[in-house]
Parts: sequence; C-alpha cells; structure tokens
Amino acid sequence: MTKAKRSAYDPLFGGGDDPRSEAVAESVRDAFAEASRAYLSSPWPWVAWAVLLPTAALLTLPVRAGWGGAAVLGLWSATILAGGAVEGAALLRGRRRGRPGPLGAWAMRAQGNLSLVAVVLSALVAGLGEAAFLPGLWLLLLGHSFFTLGGLAFRPLRTAGVVFQLGGAVALVLTALPVTGYPLTAGAGAGRGLEVFALTTALGCGWIALGLWRRRP
Repeated sequence: MTKAKRSAYDPLFGGGDDPRSEAVAESVRDAFAEASRAYLSSPWPWVAWAVLLPTAALLTLPVRAGWGGAAVLGLWSATILAGGAVEGAALLRGRRRGRPGPLGAWAMRAQGNLSLVAVVLSALVAGLGEAAFLPGLWLLLLGHSFFTLGGLAFRPLRTAGVVFQLGGAVALVLTALPVTGYPLTAGAGAGRGLEVFALTTALGCGWIALGLWRRRP
C-alpha cells in the first residue's frame, strides 16, 4: 500500500510517493502557477526587499540607541511602506496582463491571515519583554509561507522558504545562547538576531529575484 502525501514538507524527507496524489498535486501546481503570475511577474519588488529589509535590520539598534523605540517603529513602517509601494506597482502591472483567479485570491487571503498571526505573536513576544526574538520569529513565519506557496507556484520561492526557516532557527539560537566574544545581554542577543535577519532576507529575496529574472522572456 502506497503512502499518501501528508504535508508540504514530505518531499524533503522522501514522503508522498502515491502516483494518484502526485497527479492531483501537479494539476493544482499548474493552476496555482497561472493564478500567481501577477504576484510573481517582476524581480524588482524582491530586489527592493533584498535591500530594504537588511538595511532596516542593521539600522534598528543604532536608531534605537539614538532616538528611542518610536524611531524604530518609524524606521520599520517606512521600510514596509516603501517595499509595499514597489510590490503594489508590480502587482498592478501584472494584473493588467491577466485577471487573477480564485487560487490567487486564496493565496492573498492566506498571506493576510499569516500577517495577522505574526502581528499577534509579535505583540505577545514584545509584551513579555523578549523583543530580541522577533527577527527569528518573523523569519520562521515568512519561511513557512514561502516554502508552502513556492511548492505550488515557483521553485526559487520554495528554496527561499528553506533559507528563511534555517535563518530563523539560527537567529533564535544566537539570540538565546551566549556566543564566544559576544556576551549574552539584551543588546547582544538582539544584535545577533538582527544580523542573521539581514543576511537571510538579502539571500532569500535576492534568490527569488534572480529566479524571476531568469524566467523572463
């Protein structure tokens, strides 16, 4: 008796070898790839994120030391607005080439739900006085989303999801544990997590951008 595919992560561990379930999954992947064409139509939004997110991460502690927590909130708000503006412009151009179907709408709703979960978890972690763990938490959440959607639509997105999840795990460990020559203090832990966040987002978003550039006609 063949074993049916149980999760999106089974291919990493050799699972999901039922030919019937694979045929169904392949048809879903084809439909989702078409539905996500507008979202994955241009490399430039990912280039923007590959620059903006690492820059904001590396500026977070200096900005906090100089101007306080409100300035950090302003820094990240401006970063998200700038990246979102580039992404929104590309999404509008992509939609002009073809109307998104129900699978595309489902993907956007799923992303919205994930963002809500991330906001709630972030508020909880920050409220407990453990804001240093936020970079690792966000990398794990983004990595899971990218891996799942990438398995349906775009392989480089899936690869980036693995990179993000590995980076999230490393960020959490380095934030929690002392490192030789880097004493375990709130500032040191936060600094290491933000450094890993910067490197991971640059690599992951850059990889997606490169994949989209290679796919262009």
